[in-house]
Amino acid sequence: MGLQLQVNVAQLLKERVGAARMFEVDGPELETDDGPPAYVRAALRLTRTDQGVWASGPVSYAEERVCSRCLAPFASRAEAQVDDVFLPSVDVSTGAKLRYAHDEDADANSIDERHVLDLSDALRQYRLAATELAPVCKEDCKGICPECGADLNESECSCERYLDQRWSALRELTA
Repeated sequence: MGLQLQVNVAQLLKERVGAARMFEVDGPELETDDGPPAYVRAALRLTRTDQGVWASGPVSYAEERVCSRCLAPFASRAEAQVDDVFLPSVDVSTGAKLRYAHDEDADANSIDERHVLDLSDALRQYRLAATELAPVCKEDCKGICPECGADLNESECSCERYLDQRWSALRELTA
């Protein structure tokens, strides 16, 4: 079961523009469809706008990753800055369904009919955007030998490495 990131913003929607509330997240996991859960910590400011609620603030993620060079597991951290506007689907006073000029935008970041703002999807998207595509355990990671699979960070192997002759002229420049 994932981290619950829902907050009722009915009272905030009834207040004047500029009113704000803090929403802190310090949870054990935030799941994604294609990766392991991450520990998430955030301090978000929820601010009333003329149409909805603006969520802003820093968020950090900690998770176990696998190095793309040597295939060793390592702890990874990523940080992002949340900056999203969420629009209510119904009017907080009358209960009437609200329509917006760009309805497709409203569906992506909407506050449901019970005035609950769910930040899970937004935080998952920020996590994916902040995550490196090819993570490495350290900048100077040597990776693994393509012949025998030995971890070259731990020891050298005795494999004869295939050198593509098409690159020989460039190799001579660095020698």
